[in-house]
Amino acid sequence: MRSKSVKTLLGLTLLGLPLLISTPSKAQDSILQPFVAHYTSTWDVGLKIGGTATRQLQQLDNGHWKLSLEAKAMVAKLNETSIFTIEDKQITPLDYQYHRKILNRSKKLHVNLDWSKNIATTTASNSWSMPIEAPLQDKLSVQLQLRKDISLQASGNLTYEVAAGGKVESFTYQVHQQEQLNLPGGDYQAIKVERIRKDDSQRQTYIWFAPQLNFHVIRIVQIEPDGKRYQLDLQSLDQ
Repeated sequence: MRSKSVKTLLGLTLLGLPLLISTPSKAQDSILQPFVAHYTSTWDVGLKIGGTATRQLQQLDNGHWKLSLEAKAMVAKLNETSIFTIEDKQITPLDYQYHRKILNRSKKLHVNLDWSKNIATTTASNSWSMPIEAPLQDKLSVQLQLRKDISLQASGNLTYEVAAGGKVESFTYQVHQQEQLNLPGGDYQAIKVERIRKDDSQRQTYIWFAPQLNFHVIRIVQIEPDGKRYQLDLQSLDQ
């Protein structure tokens, strides 16, 4: 893997220079490629604490792909992984795991997607199984599929079917105007995307993608109904 620090790309992202957006063909060639992205993390869980996080995409020996997110701070940690295949540039998840612990509260989830039987099952405490059909994403792989599609359609709404909570849910993302972000790794013009939830949901999710960095995620903000806030800001990128 060729290492390329975000800081070496600042010459492309200084204010006043034209925004560099990859053409669809170039973006597609580079989107689904291995990377390691390092972030600073901020957890506001009643008290505000800082930490670090790493997102990584790697190809496994069996040809499958693994996208992972690991974040940790003094009293909190989050581990999330998705194993999937890529065929005709479409992501198909096979296995999803999630573990979050904040103070003394813990949540775990493991979902297996068996495409030979078209059934998804989980080993969580509230176990379930359900029929599935492609195209379908899990809660992490959908972010990579979204990144790929944003490189082709940086406007309007994008909707995905996602295996979540014992049923298939529609995840709709609204693409907003570009914003200037000042991050530890540099200053970037970024495409802001908001997940649109049902009217009665108070949870908010925002993701920012940087065209200058092949549409990598440079910021994620999650705001819970109780006001707790979780944020990632890109620090460096190896790809």
